[in-house]
Amino acid sequence: MNIDEFCIDAESFLGKIDKEYYLHFAGLKKELNLKIIYDEYPQLFDAGSVNFFKDLFNNSKGGNKKKAKHLLEFSAEGYMGKRFAHIADRIANNEASSKIQIDDKEVSFRYSDIMLSNEEDSKKRSLIEDKRLKTTAEIFNPDLVQFWESMHTEAESFGYKNYADMFMQIKGFDFYKLEKEMDMLVSSTDSLYREHMGRLFQNKLNISLEGSRASDFAFIKRAKEFDMFFKKEQLIPIFKDTMRMMGIDIDNQSNIIMDVDERENKSPRAFCCTVKVPSEIYLVVMPTGGQDDYQAMFHEGGHAEHFANTKGNLDIAYRYLGDSAVTEGYAFCLENLAWDRNWLIDVLGMNNEAADDFTYFLSIINLFFLRRYAGKLKYELLLHSDKQVKGKDIEYSHVLTDNLIMKYFPENYLKDVDENFYCTNYIRAWIFEAQVKEYMLKKFGYKWYKNRKAGDFLKEIWSYGMKYSPEEVLEFLDYKGLDINYLLNNTINLLKGR
Repeated sequence: MNIDEFCIDAESFLGKIDKEYYLHFAGLKKELNLKIIYDEYPQLFDAGSVNFFKDLFNNSKGGNKKKAKHLLEFSAEGYMGKRFAHIADRIANNEASSKIQIDDKEVSFRYSDIMLSNEEDSKKRSLIEDKRLKTTAEIFNPDLVQFWESMHTEAESFGYKNYADMFMQIKGFDFYKLEKEMDMLVSSTDSLYREHMGRLFQNKLNISLEGSRASDFAFIKRAKEFDMFFKKEQLIPIFKDTMRMMGIDIDNQSNIIMDVDERENKSPRAFCCTVKVPSEIYLVVMPTGGQDDYQAMFHEGGHAEHFANTKGNLDIAYRYLGDSAVTEGYAFCLENLAWDRNWLIDVLGMNNEAADDFTYFLSIINLFFLRRYAGKLKYELLLHSDKQVKGKDIEYSHVLTDNLIMKYFPENYLKDVDENFYCTNYIRAWIFEAQVKEYMLKKFGYKWYKNRKAGDFLKEIWSYGMKYSPEEVLEFLDYKGLDINYLLNNTINLLKGR
């Protein structure tokens, strides 16, 4: 195989796939057609390519091994993506076209998620959630069962014990060790979570955490009481002003295209599409009002800045491919400004009392997501341990409900699963970000977002794309690899004394 030609074709493929994702999930293109793009590149995604890079990875050393690892992950994911693109297209297109009845009106399934988070009436929230669950069970789940069982079969065809084993080998770290670390975080924060989340449910909804539903949390997280500080029309100016203080002028970054318009079929989940790194990056956010907009903008802005600042002469294996925990960690560095007390006062103009209230609120939300992803990892290790996925719905409900003390329904047992154990990227990114942020606070001070040297530091580490893993970046900063204790201590300290 000619690896250079493979990489040229891979870059072309990735650009077309990301453009297709952008157009569809931004609501600009009705149907998602991944299969057509996969069919253009048969040379990239056959079993022979996967086995070639698997052997190359096993027999290489140093930088060659790292590049082979990235190309193995790309070829394996791409092979499966191509094999089942027709199912993925059908799932996405069904989601885009599905409607539910709310108040005698037809509402798109995607937009109903936004309505859910904004609905004050608990009975109506439950009604919307029930209709979403019914749609998921009847329309999405039959295809999702076929999709995941097919993925499981393919993993075994490459000689792996199961899908979990395949991605543990490809990603190169122990998922079960990470699971144990997150179990420790869950047990260490259990009393804090019950106390503070329970108080939040009581104060906001006058209901107990026990017996509540995930839809109740969606409304609480929306946090309408803080909307006066998170105005929709100020979203872009605030983001640009923050970046400008760090010496990053977005108005002069023609390689970042912002899409913040509201469209009915636009995905409510913010995203960044790297069509051509570093010259064509799409930053997509669905504005709905409130603090969620700001967190989404800063998170996806972190991705966009990372890839827009990546060196253009890097190998494709380091511009597009690699350990996604790196780019997620950089995204969290910016997103977490939304609960930085100094930033809230300096930039958003909150008074001390409001800043205290909001940072406390987001500290509880942060703990929720850590515990949720601990549950997702535990459940996905169960889900992907054998071929069959049917019957895992009750386990999904039990694991998530036990971790979060609110009802998670069995119907979402496959829809709430990302491919390729992406949940591990988020978990490792949170740990990574906690350590990078500690480094930045020590080096640039508590108002680092006003320090151009902090911006220069970020641009420097962004410039390497994903050439280095989180562990390697931390070693450059004099840490001894990923250490969950930084994340755990930050989480506990933010809630203690409140």
